[in-house]
Amino acid sequence: MRNLSNLNNVIHSAQVIIVFRVRFFAIFHRVDVGEGLSQKESGDDDDVLMIGLWGPGGIGKTTLAKALFNAIEKEFHGCSFLERVGESSNSRDGLATLQKTLLSEILSQRDLMVHSVDRGINLIRERLHCKKVLLVLDNVDQLDQLNALAGGGNWFGKGSRIIVTSRDKHLLTFHSKNFVYEVQTLKFDEALNLFYQHAFPHSKRVEIRRDLIYRVVQYASHFPLALEVLGSFLRGREESAWESTMHKLSRIPEKTINQVLKISFDGLEDEEKEIFLDLACFFKGKSMMYVKEVLDSRDFSTTIGIEILIERSLIKNENEFLQMHDLIQLMGKDIVNRECSNDTRKRSRLWLFEDFQDILYENTGMNVVEAIILDLHRPEEITISRDTFSNMKMLKILILIGVHISSQGPICLPNELRYLKWPNALDLEFGYGPKKLRRLDVQNSHFRQLWGNLQGFRKLKFINFTNCKSLVSVPDLSSAPNLESLSLDGCKSLVEVHQSIGCLENLKILRLNGCSNLRIFPNTLKSKPLRILELSSCSKLEKFPDILEKMGHLECLMLQGTAIKELPTSIKNLVCLKRINLVFCKKLARLPSSIYKLKNLKYLIITNCSNLVMFPKNMKDSNDPDGDLGFQNLGKLVLSGCNLSEVEFLESVSSFPKLQDLDLSNNKFTHLPTCINKYNDLRSFFVHDCEQLQEVPKLPSNLYSLIAYGCKSLQELPDLSSHSHKSLLVELPSCRELPLKGLTLANVSLLKDLPMKESVDICQSGSEMPEWFLHDEGGSISFMVPEDLCDKVIGLAYCVVLGLEKGKVVDPACEVNIIIDNREVIMHVKYLHSLESDHMWLHYSRINIPQNRLGSSHIRVCASSSTGSIKKCGYRLICEQQRDDLRVVFPASSADSKQIGVSRKDAQRKTIFNRLGGRRLVQLKQMMRKAFLW
Repeated sequence: MRNLSNLNNVIHSAQVIIVFRVRFFAIFHRVDVGEGLSQKESGDDDDVLMIGLWGPGGIGKTTLAKALFNAIEKEFHGCSFLERVGESSNSRDGLATLQKTLLSEILSQRDLMVHSVDRGINLIRERLHCKKVLLVLDNVDQLDQLNALAGGGNWFGKGSRIIVTSRDKHLLTFHSKNFVYEVQTLKFDEALNLFYQHAFPHSKRVEIRRDLIYRVVQYASHFPLALEVLGSFLRGREESAWESTMHKLSRIPEKTINQVLKISFDGLEDEEKEIFLDLACFFKGKSMMYVKEVLDSRDFSTTIGIEILIERSLIKNENEFLQMHDLIQLMGKDIVNRECSNDTRKRSRLWLFEDFQDILYENTGMNVVEAIILDLHRPEEITISRDTFSNMKMLKILILIGVHISSQGPICLPNELRYLKWPNALDLEFGYGPKKLRRLDVQNSHFRQLWGNLQGFRKLKFINFTNCKSLVSVPDLSSAPNLESLSLDGCKSLVEVHQSIGCLENLKILRLNGCSNLRIFPNTLKSKPLRILELSSCSKLEKFPDILEKMGHLECLMLQGTAIKELPTSIKNLVCLKRINLVFCKKLARLPSSIYKLKNLKYLIITNCSNLVMFPKNMKDSNDPDGDLGFQNLGKLVLSGCNLSEVEFLESVSSFPKLQDLDLSNNKFTHLPTCINKYNDLRSFFVHDCEQLQEVPKLPSNLYSLIAYGCKSLQELPDLSSHSHKSLLVELPSCRELPLKGLTLANVSLLKDLPMKESVDICQSGSEMPEWFLHDEGGSISFMVPEDLCDKVIGLAYCVVLGLEKGKVVDPACEVNIIIDNREVIMHVKYLHSLESDHMWLHYSRINIPQNRLGSSHIRVCASSSTGSIKKCGYRLICEQQRDDLRVVFPASSADSKQIGVSRKDAQRKTIFNRLGGRRLVQLKQMMRKAFLW
């Protein structure tokens, strides 16, 4: 291990100024980016270095670590910067989540699963022990965090660098193999420079005496955090304000950083102070959307207030999540605690379960409590009286997550309450008179019905009863005219939704997914602002409401799994509808022709509707001159598994001018209209499992994929001779072995087309391989590519014959790996359906063969299958066209492949050269050219 006794000197010696910007501020700091960390020193570059950065809060440890990270990250195979490790590890599954983030960032794999800390430790050691990584663990405060994320240098590959920041020097020195660097305060000129960045941005300086500026910097003790906050506070203020600030600072006997930071808080307006205290006590690390949602219910000007706090450097918006330095958060909490240090009942905000318990013992004198937010990782149980909350006359926010409360009788809530979020709540009730509640979220609760008719809830905008599985009915909501969102997903006992819901003039979101007993729903919908209506898996709902007026906001209609028998003619009034989902609506028997008037519809998905035997034709309406225009924007039409006996509606090509994806699979029609080739935008065509289909007519030239497996009655396959798309996918398994007109697999016309295409994928029943493939028995074939031909290769075609056991129907997956010079560069996986016999899979795609410094490149094609065996494997390299005398004469049989250097096994690769004996290299190249298409 390298001797790092002079680590401090190394860090100071680099003298590199790095500017690190995060949104509104820039921090300058001298940083070592040199030889100790970037591995440029000679001798023992392979050592794994674990380095600690130690210092008090606000001194710039995180900034220093980020600057180091940014400076040297390109030198490593994988990098990860884990911020706020101590804070994040305290959340639910915190350490396991951090381990997952570490692995995902370094390995660039987002789908990794880490189910426990022990499993995470094993994964880190297994996956990273051979990988040169750069890892930063920021703000570590417990040894178990280090043990879970970087337990030792042997966890990581040679040359790795692990940087840990902490306020606890003992923690860093105790952890094995750590070399601790104490982060120093800024020198005066550096502190002055940083202060200028915040007090005088963009060089716009108010005339302030130099000695006054120097005194402010001196009071900040050269701490970067204090310099940022004070500079932002004094930005744009007159000299008199600076004098006043200095006067306040001079009266502080011990100028701790906390007291210096409070100067900025004292300069806020009253509402800005309230917003800041809420943020500090409750919302650090929460999404900005959630924060604004809660604070808006308090009638705050939340957006403006947050912008001011960001400008003052008190908070940050990091990727739409609210963050603040933990010293600033502690300052805010300290301000609330000082409201009454000895009596929690006289504090405005409660965020600790212990404090919440304290106020329950004395059920009086709690008039100052404005907000209680508890989000417990380990559920706690407590008993309260029914009037505990109603006695909190000023309570505006009540969020109880992980708190299980028992009480005798319903719990009464104060009318002043604005925001209620209480999963698993008991029976609740409010007092008489108007209520100020804006949001009611009691998901997973157990009450059977709501209190009364929600009288007096005129300000209520959001109701969430998701998974309230005992709820039987939703009452009259006409007394909540401002309701915008009603979520009833998963209310499995819900039978009736009151008719008034269909008439709410401000309703935008209505969700009832999974209400499996819902039978009674409003007969009509009049809510013009409605933009989301979800009724999926309401398996007993038989009638869809009438739409009496045009509704210009609803874009998505989710009706899958319902018992709806038909859609009303008035569906045409959903003029902005873009998507309809009618999957597994097994009682659906009729669609109105008025559906063609949905001119904005893009996706119409109708699957497994076994009673639907006919899709309507577009009927002209003499009263509507534009009525016959049809689906002007429909791009995807799915009518699979619907028992359609005919598809004559497709004869009206003008009704589907933008159709790109058409799925008619698993139906009973026998013929397709010949005009199908006039659908010029059609890219994907699915007719698989149409067992009575006898013929597929000529298809559009731009078609990308044709999926027709399971069409057992096919007598003739389509003509693809005029196919012009750059890619082609054809699946014809389980059909008889019929000639594929214009694309016969033995026909050279496909070969001539390959150089113009980006990919071709064909699957067909049978065990014969096209004769222009050079093939061998089994699942592997190898060959050499001469050095001077590598840059001329544009693509590789391979063919695999999959052998299956007769009499069994399977859904195999076939995998092919392309290995060039012992490096796997391409992997293709093909999933096949309902196969009963041998099948052939042909694939072509572009490929780039890198130059091999040692001469010819070795390529190996390896195929494997989850079910069955690989009988044959073949290949053909496709090259750009050269001189006429180099054109290929295709071999007549696979036996010719032996003459051009195709080995039967990897171990026989050298026999090519042995057979050639003393022939010149140019003769080898000439023979190899016969394996290419020019």
